Order: sequence, then C-alpha cells, then structure tokens
Amino acid sequence: MKITPGTRSRATLATVAAAGAALLLLTSCASSAEPAPEAGGAVAEDCTPLHEFPTIQDGVLTVAAMNAAPKFHALSDSGPFTGIDATLIPEFAAENCLEVKFKPMTGAAAQLDLREGKSDMFGGLILKTPERAEVFAQSEGSILYETLGFTSAKDDAYDTIDSLKGKRIGTLSGSYYVEPLKAAYGADSIEEYQSDSNAFEDLKAGRIDAVAWQSIQGFNFTDRDEDYVTEILGDEPAYPELTVLLENNWPHTKGNTAMTAAIDDYYERAKADGTVARVLTENKIGAQAADLYVNGR
Repeated sequence: MKITPGTRSRATLATVAAAGAALLLLTSCASSAEPAPEAGGAVAEDCTPLHEFPTIQDGVLTVAAMNAAPKFHALSDSGPFTGIDATLIPEFAAENCLEVKFKPMTGAAAQLDLREGKSDMFGGLILKTPERAEVFAQSEGSILYETLGFTSAKDDAYDTIDSLKGKRIGTLSGSYYVEPLKAAYGADSIEEYQSDSNAFEDLKAGRIDAVAWQSIQGFNFTDRDEDYVTEILGDEPAYPELTVLLENNWPHTKGNTAMTAAIDDYYERAKADGTVARVLTENKIGAQAADLYVNGR
C-alpha cells in the first residue's frame, strides 16, 4: 500500500435516486459526566446533553446511513447494525441525550433523504466536497481521512491511474469519484453500482477489471479474499481529483450551526481520547491503513 502526499480538489455530486428503507430505533443517552452506554440503552430522564441542537423529531437523531461496511452495515432494515459509524454516531447521540433512528440505504438514496428533510444526518463516513457543502452542512474538521483505492485481482494490482487505461472500471453511484473517473477514463469505461457487494461480485465474475472506491471499502473486501488486493495510489499531479487525500464527516441539515459545532467538538475529542483508533481496531482496520485514516499523510 502506497501512501504519499496529496492536495485538495473539487468534486461533482452525482445524481441521486431514492430508495425505501425501514427504520430501527436505537436508544441511548449519557450525561455529560458519564461515558456513553452501548446502543440500545434507554434515555435517562435526568440526562443532561453536552450540546443542544434542533432535530426533525424531538429527542431523536434520524440518520440516513449508507449501507457499506466497514463504515456502516445493516444485515437488514431492522439491523443488527455494525461498523464504524454504528458505534460513533450512537456515542455522539448519547452524549447529547438523543435516541438514534438509523435508516440504512444506498449512498445516493441517503443523500436524497437528507436533502428532502427526512433525516438529520447522512451517516457512513461521507466525503466532504464543495458541491455537498452547497446542499448540506459539513463539519469544519473530520472524523477520518480517506483516499482512492483500486481493488483488483492480485495478479493485476493496479496502482497508478494510467495502469487502468483501456480497462472496465466499477465505482459506486453517487460517490465523489464518479465524475473524476469518467473524466480520466471516459464515461463508457465506467460502470456504476448501487452497492459495494454488487461491484465486487462483478469484479470476481470478470465483468469489470477493477473497482475504484474509497480505500476503506476496498480493504473490507480484500482483507477477506486473498485473491484480490486494494492499492492506494500515490500522488499524481495529472490527476489531483483522484489521488487527493479527502476528509470524511457526517453531512447534516444545512443551517443547523449548533449541530455542526456539536459534531466538531465530538470529532476532536473522539480522536484525542483514542475512541476513533479503538473503533477502527474493532472493525479490523490494519495498523498502516488506520494511521492514514486517523492522522493523514
């Protein structure tokens, strides 16, 4: 895995499509002086919120969550919920005396759900982009860093942009990378998928040559399949939008500045006290990749 410096860039927000999802209510709360209990605990009547901000349903944080392990994963619409944000978001809600209502769906559908005011937050470690900032509120800081990964058969191990020229490439619909990939390779070379598992299955079936996506998603699959690898690209000045180091956050209702402040406060503390590193370890993120995700390049 190659890790080299990158620079920020612009992105294009792809067209989103709606998808239905049922709701699961996770209840949890803790006073500001106590550690957050595990998701599922009842909200204490004397719960004192660390921060106060408006939500579409009083006392509830409604989260449209992109269903893509290891960031967030639901085996069904009613759970169980696992993954990084399945731990971090309930902890954030708990310290603010809020129940969590997760709505698992594709990334494209989750964006639309938040945009239409049906949720308070877009969960699943979402990349910050200037285009998303026009529609959603984004944090000032970030919970994790992220960059592009190429997932392919081990014998291929594509590790540069040019190494995939002339190949068929899969990516996730609605992701930051859709338009930059089309610009680099041509739209006819890019196949969009609604789920990461479908993309990986098409890779294994030989219908595409590689999947280009957030590296953390690629490692989730290749760490469990020794015939495939995920490569993080080095900095390539000719392709800044594809090799840039980006930031993950939880987009939320635009104009909700009190929520933005609460999220940023949580991010700072969760990284400083080791919470983020612990959750990465719990989700079997390797040490080298985890260092990139927490500390950047």
